[in-house]
Parts: sequence; structure tokens; C-alpha cells
Amino acid sequence: MKLTIQRKIFCFLFLLVLCGCFAKKIESDQPATRVTDMAQEIKLPKELMVEVLKELGEDTKTMTPVFIFIPLKIQLTEKSKGVLISNPLKFSFPKGGGQLDLKDYVTGAGSFYLSFLPEVFAKLPDLVHLYYISQAPVKEIDGDHYGLGCGKWVDIKSRFKNLQQDNFLKLNTTQLRYLYVVSGSYIFVFREGNQIYLSQLTITDSRHQNELCLTTAGDHL
Repeated sequence: MKLTIQRKIFCFLFLLVLCGCFAKKIESDQPATRVTDMAQEIKLPKELMVEVLKELGEDTKTMTPVFIFIPLKIQLTEKSKGVLISNPLKFSFPKGGGQLDLKDYVTGAGSFYLSFLPEVFAKLPDLVHLYYISQAPVKEIDGDHYGLGCGKWVDIKSRFKNLQQDNFLKLNTTQLRYLYVVSGSYIFVFREGNQIYLSQLTITDSRHQNELCLTTAGDHL
């Protein structure tokens, strides 16, 4: 039985977030090591799939989508000395992306930056979407609210250029503020004609699983 276009797209996105991902960590003064964290299964909100299918709807009548998995590179940079095990920390994920567990790298108190290194995106077509699916509840800390909410998602494409800067996304360890801000999955979608370039990064901190979402809210695929 032939799969429908919708089913094909879902299968590709599902494979994207399940793909085997070994992250190579490169430190300035230490040899490269491998982190064997694999991307965990994430449930894609139906509303997100509707957005993807809406854009492909007309084109898929004449063209079959070609899905291409791409690598990712990210960097953690200290603002407060000693907050990271080494500074800066660069991570290289293979095609399809992977998972970053901050427990191994955020070991002190203070602030640090997270950025997506731009060299990976230099030869790609324009970004169509950058979806963030939250795995953190909304948390009130000192009168301010952090976190998007369990299973909530948003397209942060407008922040894509800023997120490539090494001093834009500042995170702070005080009362686990960083945890509620970045915990979740980031899904990159680039497109040129029928070629769709995909990657994802899931960020978590396994030391604080009790602070994160056990289940996600809303309807999912």
C-alpha cells in the first residue's frame, strides 16, 4: 500500500527525532570525546504537522518531497567564570541532529550563552521554520515567568540569525532559570523546491527531571 504524502512527511519527521546521534564534543584544551546520548522520541503536535503540510500541499501535487538530514553545531560560552567545565564548549552533531544533556557541562553557578554555529547553515537554502517544542512547564521565579509550557510549541524563525550569535541567548543557573528557557526540542526546516533539509536538537538536564514535563499537553501524532 502506498503511503500518502502526509504519512510520508510524518514518517520522515519521526525518523528525524529518533535518528541515532553521536555528539562530538570539542574543547579548546582537551581531546575530542564522544557523547553517546541519542535523541529521545518526541511527540509532534498535530498543529505543527498542519503547518508543514499546508505549505507542501500544492507543491506535492506535482513534486515528490526529497528529505535531506543535515548536521548541527552548537557552542556554549561562559559569561560567568567557572559555570562550564571548559570554555568555550563546541558540539558537533551528525546528520539529523541529536541530544545535549547539560548535566555534563553546566557545573558551576552563573550565566552562559548558547548559540548555533552558522557555518553549518552557510550553503543551505533559506530557513522556512525553526520550531521549538517545550519540555518545561511555566515557572514563576522572582515575579517573572519562564518556560513555554509542557508540549507547547512556537516557530522562532525570526530569532534564527540572533541565535547564531555567541552572546545573544544568555542563560542563568540561578533557581534553574536556564532549564525552563531551553529544555525541549528544536526542529530546523530549510527548503528549496522539493528538497527539504531537516535537523533537530533536544536539550535537557537529567539532573532535574522532576522539574521537567513528564507528559506533554494537547493532541499529538
